[in-house]
Parts: sequence; structure tokens; C-alpha cells
Amino acid sequence: MSDESTFDETKYGLRGVYTLIIRFQDRCKASIGTHLSLVIEPGLYIYTGSALGRASTSLEFRIRRHLRRDKREFWHIDRLLACSSAKVLSVVFAETTRKAECGVNAAFLRDSKVKVPFRGIGSSDCRCVSHFLLSERSLRSLLRMARSCYSSLGLSPYILNRRGSRSGNSVIPEYKLERRPNTRPIRMRQSVPHR
Repeated sequence: MSDESTFDETKYGLRGVYTLIIRFQDRCKASIGTHLSLVIEPGLYIYTGSALGRASTSLEFRIRRHLRRDKREFWHIDRLLACSSAKVLSVVFAETTRKAECGVNAAFLRDSKVKVPFRGIGSSDCRCVSHFLLSERSLRSLLRMARSCYSSLGLSPYILNRRGSRSGNSVIPEYKLERRPNTRPIRMRQSVPHR
């Protein structure tokens, strides 16, 4: 005898890779660690990371964390986003269980209008020069390029844009981050012991 129960994988979070598209309106000074102080010039920047865990290390959680202003500064990107002139304009993401952030980063760097402004930012756990990049493209052009970079790696990218506006301590007022509507919960069969 068996009983069917539902295991909803969205309850535990998605896994994947993401890219933050950030505009620095004004010059910003940020400290990374105790020995490095950076001066970030105004412009459009890209930061690529991954979230391959579940629950608090899931893709949704990681993106929402990056979009909040009120957080403990843990990663390099947290210190950069703490600058008052930093605004996340869009987030590009894709579901994957493989570590694809270095591949996405390398795809961005193949473009002649994308540069490495500082070495070692966001790449302390890999061999990449940096995961924080400067783009000389317009936002629209950069979003098209991001879609192309993700697709070239066999990933299906999604783009999160601003929705509405309200005050608060979010970097972006509201994002609609949810799973594709055609995804269904996974049905698992569980045995029920005989009595």
C-alpha cells in the first residue's frame, strides 16, 4: 500500500546563477577588508554570483539579500552595494545546479565594452580576475548582452526589473521573484507501513 504526497521543491528554494546590474550615480568609496579601499567611478557595473544551496542559500534568498540595504556586510558585493549611490537596476538569473558563475563572467568579458575595474572582487573562491565588471554599454544593450551570455552557456535567463515604487530600505522597491508558472510540484510516492 502506498500514499502519494507532494514535495514542493520551491519550498526549499531554487539553485542557480545571477547577475546584478548596478548603477553608481556618483563616485563612491568602499572598503574591502582592512587593507583595500576602492574608489568606484559613476557608471554601470555587473556582478555575477551563484546560489547553489537550499533555503537561506537559495537563489531567491541570495537575490533578495543583495537587494536589501539593511544587512550584515559579508561579501565584497555587500560593501559595494552599501554605497548610497549604488542602485541595482536589474537582476538576470537562471536556474542551474552547476557552478556557472565563472562561465557567465567569462562570457561578459569577451565583450570589448566590458572591463575589469578592480582585481579580486567577488572572485576569492575561483581563478577569475574579478566578478565585478564595468560596462560601457547602455542598460538596454547590457540586458540584451546578458541574455546572450546566459544562452550561450545553455542557460535559460530571466530578467527581474523594477515593479512599482515605494519607500523603504530596499535597493529596489519591489521585485517579482517567483518560479515559472508552468512548473508543478514534484509528486513523490512514499510507502506506508502495513499495520
